[in-house]
Amino acid sequence: MKENSFDSALSLYIQGFLDQKRALGFKYIAEEHILRSFDRYWREENGWMAVITQESLEGWRKRRETEGITSQSIRISTVRQLSLYMNSIGIASFVPADKYVKTHPVIHILSLSEISELFQIIDSWNPKRPCPETSRMAEEYRVLFRLILSTGLRRQEAVEIRISDIDWDSMAITIRGAKGRKDRLVYMAEDMSALVRTYIQHICRVTGYIPEWLFPSIDISEHISGGGLAQRFRKFWEMTSFAETCEKPPTIHALRHTYVVLRMNRWMEEGEDLQVMLPYLSRQLGHTSTNETFYYYHQVLDAFRIIRQKDTFASRVIPEVRKR
Repeated sequence: MKENSFDSALSLYIQGFLDQKRALGFKYIAEEHILRSFDRYWREENGWMAVITQESLEGWRKRRETEGITSQSIRISTVRQLSLYMNSIGIASFVPADKYVKTHPVIHILSLSEISELFQIIDSWNPKRPCPETSRMAEEYRVLFRLILSTGLRRQEAVEIRISDIDWDSMAITIRGAKGRKDRLVYMAEDMSALVRTYIQHICRVTGYIPEWLFPSIDISEHISGGGLAQRFRKFWEMTSFAETCEKPPTIHALRHTYVVLRMNRWMEEGEDLQVMLPYLSRQLGHTSTNETFYYYHQVLDAFRIIRQKDTFASRVIPEVRKR
């Protein structure tokens, strides 16, 4: 544990909580700033009382004049986590409720027609000013977007893959330092693995050596940037016939959501038990729970119809998810 730099009656618990979170891989920089403010609040309002009660948090839970609802919610949530930590080490503490629930945006799930046209555009695209580097990038887009759609990778996870991270025997990619700073294995289908292998051979041929990154940038010593890839995806989408009538244009992340929906639809059509299969899908996606995975799926109205008809486990989960 680092030297304690808080000075209220809760100082040791605050520092212990931060140490625990950081040991688990969380940076907790913004949260430390909030807890320093809470440390001052506690010292001024509660003196040397070393137990969190409902009454002792009244002032902290009130919304400040210059504060938005989101900021207030973050303050309360941070102290909620502190209270949960104190309870976990045997210090009975009041745990404030999450008063404000963050709403999730509706994600565009691509239809099969949209997927087909989008990839026709990606496959036929050539740079306006072709040169060896930009022509190589065109080939990268064709493989990279397919890899995201077929594995559910996050954008940054995909661009940071090293060629050495691929195990060809198991057709698995090691995703290093993903969300929560956890490594995990992501498995490719046989045809996707074959496509990646052929693509690597092409990259080695046009560059003259084996690059470090699976998807190198114009500067081959660096990987393609996530932001640049997002812009390129948006341009590809704007070239489709669906762009003008689409109320909420998809982002790269929509490919990840679409992967989940397609995978779960296939399982249900094949009669698979979602209660058995969901944990495997959650691990593939790097989710902490199956409910987090199921949230991707419940946004599609058609999916509700299929789930209610074919899966009793899903009918128990949906009401809980919809309240979030």
